[in-house]
Amino acid sequence: MKNSAGISRLLIFFACLCFGFLQFGEVVAQSRNFRNISVDKGLSQSTGFTIVQDTLGFIWIGTQDGLNRYNGRDFKVYSPVKNEQSSLQSYYIRSLYLDAKGGLWVGGNQGISRYDYKKDNFVNYKLPKSLGEWYISSITEDTQKNIWAVSISGDIFRLANGKDQFVAVDLNTLANGIKKISYVGNWKNNLLFGTDVGLFMLKEKGRALSKLDLGVARPFVSDVYIDRQHLWIATEGYGLIRRHQGTGQISRFTHAQGKNSVSDNNIRTITEDADGNIWLGTFNGLSILNTKTLAFENHYHQISQPYTIGQNSVRYIYRDKQNGMWLGTFYAGISYYHKNDIKFNSLGQNAGRLSLSDEVISAIKEDKSGNFWIGTNDKGLNYWNRSNQSISRYSFKEGNSNTLSSNNIKSIAFDHQDHVLIGTHNGGLNILDPKTGNVKRFLHQPNDPNSISGDLVYSVLKDHKGRIWVGTRSGLDQFLPQTQTFAHIHLDRAGKRLNADEITYLFEDSSHRMWIGTTNGVSQFYADNLLFGNIEDNSLKEDAVNCIVEDQKKRIWVGTRGGLALYDEVKRSFLTFTHRKDFIQGTIYGILPDEEGNLWISTNRGLVRFNPDTKHSQSFYEADGLQNNQFNEYSFCKAKDGMMLFGGIKGISYFYPNAIKQRSLPLKLSFTGLEVFNKKVSPDDGTDILDNHIDQAQALRFSSDYKQFSIFINSFNYIATNRTHYFYKLDGFDATWQRTDDPKISYSNLPSGKYKLLVKAEGPNGEVSAERQLEIVILAPWYNTFWFYLLLAVVLLTAGYFAYKIIKERIRTLHQLKLERVDKERVSYINKVKMDFFTNVSHELRTPLTLILAPLEELTKNTQLDKTIHKKHELMLTNAKRLYNLVDQLFEFRKTEMGTRQLKVGRKDLISFVHEIYESFKPLADKNNIQYTYHANEARLLFNFDSDAVEKILFNLLSNAFKYTQNGQSISIDVFRKGDHVTMKVTDTGIGIHEEDLTKVFDRFYQVSGKEVNLGSGVGLAFTKSLVMLHHGKISVESQPNQGSVFTVELPIADSYYLNDLPVQNKVYELSIVPDGVENQNDKVEDDHFTPTTSDKSIKLLVVDDNLEIVNYLQDYFSETYDVNVAYDGKKALEMLEHQQFDLIISDVMMPEIDGLNFCKRVKQNINTSHIPFILLTAKTETEQQLKGLEMGADDYVTKPFSTDLLAAKVNNLLRSRKRLKEYYQANKEIVPENIAFNTLDEEFLREAISIIELHLSDSEFSVDKFSREIGMSRSNLYLKLKAITGESATDFLKRIRFNKAVELMKSKRYTIAQIAYMCGFNSPSYFSTAFKQYYGCMPTEYLNRLEVTGDNQA
Repeated sequence: MKNSAGISRLLIFFACLCFGFLQFGEVVAQSRNFRNISVDKGLSQSTGFTIVQDTLGFIWIGTQDGLNRYNGRDFKVYSPVKNEQSSLQSYYIRSLYLDAKGGLWVGGNQGISRYDYKKDNFVNYKLPKSLGEWYISSITEDTQKNIWAVSISGDIFRLANGKDQFVAVDLNTLANGIKKISYVGNWKNNLLFGTDVGLFMLKEKGRALSKLDLGVARPFVSDVYIDRQHLWIATEGYGLIRRHQGTGQISRFTHAQGKNSVSDNNIRTITEDADGNIWLGTFNGLSILNTKTLAFENHYHQISQPYTIGQNSVRYIYRDKQNGMWLGTFYAGISYYHKNDIKFNSLGQNAGRLSLSDEVISAIKEDKSGNFWIGTNDKGLNYWNRSNQSISRYSFKEGNSNTLSSNNIKSIAFDHQDHVLIGTHNGGLNILDPKTGNVKRFLHQPNDPNSISGDLVYSVLKDHKGRIWVGTRSGLDQFLPQTQTFAHIHLDRAGKRLNADEITYLFEDSSHRMWIGTTNGVSQFYADNLLFGNIEDNSLKEDAVNCIVEDQKKRIWVGTRGGLALYDEVKRSFLTFTHRKDFIQGTIYGILPDEEGNLWISTNRGLVRFNPDTKHSQSFYEADGLQNNQFNEYSFCKAKDGMMLFGGIKGISYFYPNAIKQRSLPLKLSFTGLEVFNKKVSPDDGTDILDNHIDQAQALRFSSDYKQFSIFINSFNYIATNRTHYFYKLDGFDATWQRTDDPKISYSNLPSGKYKLLVKAEGPNGEVSAERQLEIVILAPWYNTFWFYLLLAVVLLTAGYFAYKIIKERIRTLHQLKLERVDKERVSYINKVKMDFFTNVSHELRTPLTLILAPLEELTKNTQLDKTIHKKHELMLTNAKRLYNLVDQLFEFRKTEMGTRQLKVGRKDLISFVHEIYESFKPLADKNNIQYTYHANEARLLFNFDSDAVEKILFNLLSNAFKYTQNGQSISIDVFRKGDHVTMKVTDTGIGIHEEDLTKVFDRFYQVSGKEVNLGSGVGLAFTKSLVMLHHGKISVESQPNQGSVFTVELPIADSYYLNDLPVQNKVYELSIVPDGVENQNDKVEDDHFTPTTSDKSIKLLVVDDNLEIVNYLQDYFSETYDVNVAYDGKKALEMLEHQQFDLIISDVMMPEIDGLNFCKRVKQNINTSHIPFILLTAKTETEQQLKGLEMGADDYVTKPFSTDLLAAKVNNLLRSRKRLKEYYQANKEIVPENIAFNTLDEEFLREAISIIELHLSDSEFSVDKFSREIGMSRSNLYLKLKAITGESATDFLKRIRFNKAVELMKSKRYTIAQIAYMCGFNSPSYFSTAFKQYYGCMPTEYLNRLEVTGDNQA
């Protein structure tokens, strides 16, 4: 009996336990999916203390670190900003309240703030704080529109309607034992206060608190929810208390372990959902009380489940306008729930008991028991037993052939014995016996034709007749279970092949056609006939096929890497997105049809539900509960009960299609913000665009400066934020509606005018919001208004009148200026013509001057002439030289005017230099009886100056002074230093200059009173000024008629002025200019003039000039000494050089046919004539011209007019230097080309000649004829060339090279005399010895002995 009683009690216990589990099972079966929003989405801090939704639709969340505004996509965070009064004053936000007018009140650790929607900032209210932790815990509004607030320290504040400051209200809380107040609310025109000692009420006009009976003595009331009948009171430690509003009846709901009860007695928040259920946020989970059954549904945070509440400590619950529930948790952010939210289930790697071995899923297949075989990418096979909710795993084990051959599973099928056929990557085909767990492997064997085609098995199919078809990356096989072999289908009976052997997918349709997907499109296969079908236009031939499926309407759908395709049975071709724009583009992994005609398509961008008949598509993403936005190929399956499974890179998402339906919710569209040039616009910000919040604006007026703007919109559809689309159209600009998924509308550079912006939102089920309108006015720029045009017309008329007056006056002025300019140009032209004329004449005078000066110099040197005639010759020579000086001055002035003259400065004593010039004019002063003085205040003044320029400056000034100073008058020179300048003054007491002429005396060719002031050529003073300016100085003149003139020259002394000038070596400078009327003492006949050398008619000179007189004169002059030949141009001279050899050439530069420079160049570049000395004659004195001549190879350069003695001396020196060089060569046995030749061409010639001889040194037959042929010259030219350079014949030159080499070999002492003889090209040693003695004066052995005795290297 005892046993019977014990058994009975045990049965009763198990029955109760089962009933409890059943009851609990019913509760948890009501699963709810929560979306979690935390700091990773932009929340400033992860604890949500309070939540409210404003009138626009924004969700406001108070946290430990700032206030957050959420629009469904991102957060805007408000925090205190130092020294900014309009910023939020509190960072620790504990209470939010929306008043009857939509005003948002914020309570925090620094008091209360009110949000200003217009300016997007805050009005702050400072409140008196208590010591310790203090914050505003609750805010409410009474029936009189007064705002009430309470603090956690027991303070009560009120802001009376129309007032601007909160005042503390004393309700004698301490007398009631109240230390903390956590709640204040409005109930029946009374105020309720939730405190740490119970719930108190303040009547509408009362002044004292009255305590409500809650059945508990002193409960801590944390929150109160008031419905139609009851007060629902959340307490700390006493659970939930329900108090009937009418009867005051009390009911308590507390936590009871093991029973259906509230999850915890510490309840922080309470509210009601749309179905009348009471939601309780507790310290340990979320409890939902069904008010009809009084049953609790408890929810907890589960780490292994992705869509549970974020944390068990729920601090606040709020219901939004769409009846969505927002849960603020402690350190886990916000959890959001809506009963119509999408419900996708997930199976992943870390999901607790139901955890897969890998997160990347590669194949899914349902067996006949309704369980699923799941292949992974790297961890083998998983078996999900749905009946007992367990997962078994199969994987490769090394060394165990009864396990999988590869963990990378690509396909799954079943045979007639319910064995699992597993296609693997690189592991062939595996057959698993589920009963034993053993696996049989089939791998490709190269030597076995009956083995599987390849180890890459990506698809396995059992057809309607039970045949097993295996698709490999090497072709199609049929598996024959009876023989355990494979038949290969490479060709059908008609000899036709597949599109490609790389098979990716096998599918059999309802007509028993097999569809074969490959890496190059799709093929059909009729298995009964072993024939491949025909697809006429296979537009998929370039696409890799991932899946093939048949829908309820027997249509064949193909998913490729390029997109979706539909097979047209009539045309036997495929339709793609190029034919139908509603088809999906991009990679498609899997396709499953549902019972309502939709296709569920997995992609890299989420899961798409596509209805091909209505052309409507809807996308779902990770935010909707999917495992990830990226899915995987071959990883999809539709169960027999209609459930669909899609695998991806983070596990499996499974669902019933009919459950994925979202009830259409009403949408309300709001304008939420405005930006101009990416800068937020608010009322009173200076832009004058907004007077109020944009949602309350009827029109926006943009000035012409604000043509780029963005308007922000939002429907606040939190249940489907990512599936809400917006459409807008700007009437007057857009022709059609524009769609955007981003709640932002932007326009830029709109033409001025009026527009109407139309905006609407569309939900996921096609529901459309009411259309919102906003007038947009783009104001014209100020320059495009009526008033501007009117003002412009007035201004233009006024301006036109004044312009007429100005233009008239300007035309008159321009005419006058034109006349002056024409006159100035005429004067300038005349001056230029004069200057060019004088320059050209001066140039032409140089050649005649040569023929005057040269003979006169000869005559003055003839001492046998009569003294009277000799004196006349000297007078003629002096004036000819003066004429030459004037010509030279014209050239110098021309160079100065053109800016080509450069200062050549050297450091010299100016005092002594000026004294020399002074002395040169002394004879002229004595002759004209002029008092002539020189004074300097410095004994010595050294600085850098150009001697030639200073000489010409003083010469011109003194010449001018002597010209206009009469007998008995005076001229003086004064030189003195003044700071960093030296001043030179030339003073005379001559005729003077009128004041009106003083500014023009330095002009070229200017005449005073019909008399030319400038010296001789008319450029003297002009040239003087140019030289002074070139010398970085300045010149001035002071004069009075009949009293004389003073010319003052100032030159800088500092070296810094002359850094860019050309420095020259200091040398003795001789004055080059002779004053008028003074005989040149240097021109007197001297006894030591140049005397030509002894006559040598063997020396031949060639004189080339186009001037007959010059040629005749030079021929006559040099014919006494040399054999002179003449030519009158370069061409004729070159012809003469071809037939005659000359020892020296004298040539003019400017000649017809070929000028002197080119003639010189051709002579020096010709190997036959390059050795001939060349002297150039020219009338061009510029240094550049001389350098150019020397670059052409000229040996010397003589300018016209020249001294015949100088020319003769240059000729004699050149010939003498050549002669001495030859003598040196003959005296020295060694040959050094660079020491002998005068130019590189001759130097190269000698080197080549030496190398040729050394190359043929041992050849005794190497003669002068062979030598001339090797070097490329005739025998005679070779002789003349060597004779001109070395003074030796070609035979002697050849012999010199041979003997030099012989001596070198003898010195080495490595060879015998006989060997050396043959090595140096001698026929026999005896002949070598004889020739050696003739050349050196001794025998070879004696020569060696001398070397040993003297110890020298020379014979």
